[in-house]
Parts: sequence; C-alpha cells; structure tokens
Amino acid sequence: MSRKRTSSRPKAQSFADFKSEGANWITLATGEYYPDILKDACELYKPVLVLFGQSLKTSESSTRLFLQIAEQTDGWMRVQLARVFRKYVSPETPVEMLKKKTQAEQICREFGKGFRPIQKVQAAFAHKGHFHQRWPWAAARFDVG
Repeated sequence: MSRKRTSSRPKAQSFADFKSEGANWITLATGEYYPDILKDACELYKPVLVLFGQSLKTSESSTRLFLQIAEQTDGWMRVQLARVFRKYVSPETPVEMLKKKTQAEQICREFGKGFRPIQKVQAAFAHKGHFHQRWPWAAARFDVG
C-alpha cells in the first residue's frame, strides 16, 4: 500500500519570485560618502604609499619592484602594494594573480614584458601636479619630485 507523502514545507522560490518587491529584500550597507572619508582613507593608506615609494626609489626595474612587493611578509600590506603596483606598472595583470607571492617569478615571466619601465613609473609617482597635491605628506616623507 503506497501512501502519498505530503510536506509541510513551502515550495522553494527563486529570486525571480521576489522581483516585484526586490527593494524590500535588498540589504543596503550603510557608510559614509567618499569626500567624508577621504582624510581617513589617506591615513589608512599612507603607510602603503610611503612603502611603495621607498621600494620604487630603490628598484632598478619594474620586475625587481614586483619581486620586492612579493617578499613583503605582512599579507594585508602585500596585497595593498600589489594594487598600487597594478595601477602604476601593469594594469593588464589580474589583481588576483598579483596577490599570490609564490607565483611572483611566473608573473614576471608572463607579464614582465608589459610592465611599464621603472623610470616612467618613478616619474608618474613623483609627478608634482599629481603626487604632491594629493599626498604631500608622502612626498615629503621619501623626498620625491
């Protein structure tokens, strides 16, 4: 004798079932607007930019700069330096790849030819119209421009 099972659970719904009332289901993250947090952001990232500038000054090539970044033992700092490196040196290199310090040599082999020459990076980083206006504290700290 076979009995039909009935479940007290409601039928599973998909996201599409909530489309008309989606605004009621979205959790918004609250936070401050960019200009309101700029001073705090500058303070947070000051050590990153200072360290990047110091490494940049002592690097004879963009490849060497990246290898120095990969040697950074503090994981948070290494990731932040890799992000700055990507913006100044190699925008085509995926940021997720740059985070992997064990693959630094491989990244240099695969992407190194596309790295911006170190002299251009140094000039861009120290450009008075850009760097001194945005980060005067860092420019004074490691004597750029």
